[in-house]
Amino acid sequence: MERIFCISINHRNAPVDIRERIRVEPAELKGILGKDSEAFAINTCNRTEVYWTGLEVETVCFLLGRLSGCEESSIRGACEFFAGEETIRHLFMVASGLDSLVLGETQILGQMKDAYRQALAAGTTDTILNKALHRAFRAAKRIRTETGIGTYSVSVASQAVELAEHIFGDIGGSTVLVVGAGDMADIAARRLRDRGARHLRIVNRTHAAACRLADDLGGIACTFENLADELVTSDIVISSTGSVRPIITRDMVATAMKLRKNRPIIIIDIAVPRDVEESAGKCYNCYLYDIDALKAIVDRHFAHRETEAKKAFSIVEEESVKFGKWLDSLSAQSTIRDLFALMDAHVAEQLRGQSIPQEEKAVLERHLKSSYKRLLHRPVSFLKEHPGVRYIEYVRRVFKLDEDYTDRHKG
Repeated sequence: MERIFCISINHRNAPVDIRERIRVEPAELKGILGKDSEAFAINTCNRTEVYWTGLEVETVCFLLGRLSGCEESSIRGACEFFAGEETIRHLFMVASGLDSLVLGETQILGQMKDAYRQALAAGTTDTILNKALHRAFRAAKRIRTETGIGTYSVSVASQAVELAEHIFGDIGGSTVLVVGAGDMADIAARRLRDRGARHLRIVNRTHAAACRLADDLGGIACTFENLADELVTSDIVISSTGSVRPIITRDMVATAMKLRKNRPIIIIDIAVPRDVEESAGKCYNCYLYDIDALKAIVDRHFAHRETEAKKAFSIVEEESVKFGKWLDSLSAQSTIRDLFALMDAHVAEQLRGQSIPQEEKAVLERHLKSSYKRLLHRPVSFLKEHPGVRYIEYVRRVFKLDEDYTDRHKG
């Protein structure tokens, strides 16, 4: 099973200033793939991960270094490396939200499926990673339906709202500004409304998107050009955009604080890359928190999920073992053995219940086995001549040698 690997730059080991610089697209992975290699990447606010087969780890690290501008030594020092069974277990945990900053969150599964669709379109995944990802989606689905971990499932965006409440108290009378109109900003805005925020303002670079979200939530859409002015009148700011560089600078905050007469403002930056310059938090009475600051709040919720998490981890282990057995079977020799075992099973089934003398049954058994062997001669010869993983998987699927042979195209 030591044929599948992963590098993970995530919230546990890599600070946000490293995470925000590393992002890998399918087209970039395609440039390092050879004839028998595969690769898949997922990018979220809390992680960038690359899964691969048929490549050297040095090749992947070099790519990450080139794309991010980080020294390879820095990347290696900030990453987790997985091989074989550990890779599969980690993949299944990520898809199920068990490795997320907020334990049990479900947003990661949608992000992973989107990344997989992009990988399929780019042609960077094949037999092994396709199977691994579908098994990961299956594990996540089982965990959602067979455990109660989703009962406590919350997002990073909702935790940002909780942080604002923890610091500011009742937010009902506060003026709240949400910068962005994507998924994370949408979740934050809805959570704010549900927690009683009555003065909700939305700013987005695309004003039409801000208008749609504001109309939906009974808020007010403001133009992106007036962002600096909005800082003057807002008490709580939650920012989550896709900008590659900060959109709220120290100078903007410093100017706003003067006009506010240093009335306190809380800015929670849940974007990666960050939306707010780190130095903005040094302005007097500006309380700036980035995504890593949410971890303390997240930890408080962990105790509520421990029992259900144990059940979820058991499902991950069970599904990992199943995938491991499939992966170990991807050799011509193993598949040939399974074909002949299938033949023996069919012969035994046909002989079962036959009310004929033992001698006649033995003759019938020899004839049946001879017929099956002639039938299997072609696929067996083909496997010996073409022992590639793809051809082995074709044979296993045609003859239904695996218990999950029908799950390849299910979500």
